[in-house]
Amino acid sequence: MTAMQPGPHRIEVVIAEGFSMVSLSLVTDPLRIANRESPRPLFRWRLLSADGCPVRSSSGLTMAVDGGLDEQRAEAVVLIASYGPERMLSARLGAWLRRHAARGTLMGCVETGAMIFAEAGLLTRRPAAAHHESIAGFRERYGDALFADKLVDLGGDRCSSAGGVATFDMTLALIGHFASRPLALRVAEVLNYRPMGQERAAGAFGRDWALPRLNRDLARAVELMMANLDRPLRVTEIAARLGLPDWRLRRLFHRYLRRAPSAYYLTLRLDHARNLLRNSHEPVGKIALLAGFDSSESFSRAYRRQFDCAPSTDRAP
Repeated sequence: MTAMQPGPHRIEVVIAEGFSMVSLSLVTDPLRIANRESPRPLFRWRLLSADGCPVRSSSGLTMAVDGGLDEQRAEAVVLIASYGPERMLSARLGAWLRRHAARGTLMGCVETGAMIFAEAGLLTRRPAAAHHESIAGFRERYGDALFADKLVDLGGDRCSSAGGVATFDMTLALIGHFASRPLALRVAEVLNYRPMGQERAAGAFGRDWALPRLNRDLARAVELMMANLDRPLRVTEIAARLGLPDWRLRRLFHRYLRRAPSAYYLTLRLDHARNLLRNSHEPVGKIALLAGFDSSESFSRAYRRQFDCAPSTDRAP
């Protein structure tokens, strides 16, 4: 991507109730360091909320803001949300986001901000990265096309982060977009951080992205499991699809993951169910089916063994 001319480039950072302080810091601190490492400041930013009032973070700290949703122009908007993004949804916010997008503003979202972008109709041309605990529920609600199974994405006039430390990589990409890649790498160096490679940025959620480095057959087996959470395959079938004898597949799982393939598969399915419970409004019975259980009773028993609570009591408040 060709670097733009030096700014200062104006960025509006919008925070939602329950936002992550980590994500906010990983947006603003790299911009601050980019300014420090440049001959002259390249970035200016404001911290906004939907109503201009202070916002409480997920850690309980209250953050003062610079204002509300006014009509000042910006070159980028970054929306940071975390728990309960529905609380931020409003016709006013959606309209404000669409106006910025119509002006050609670079529009970015972090973590569950992807859902707010989906509601605003901003993901029809490019899907957004979303947190792995939320993406299953979002896809159930909006379909697969709006959300990318990535940690970070930037292309054209859209950027997104799945949240957490990946937000740093999104901000580095923004710095590279508006200034230069060498400056972005310098910012990473100052903060003792090694930017993620493309193989990690594009890695699938729900499994350890380092599995291919451990063993390629093991990684392929887990990919098959992830692709068949609602209709679980027998271990013998997985081995046959990979062209491996059963004993070889079982040995791989015990060697690298210290678990039997069936136990690992069950954990993947239950984690998937928990993500749906906490990030969607689907009934427990349907979630049981989506996690590959024939009945709500067997699902409830397995869920209690794994998480020490019933599925019906494990929904987000």
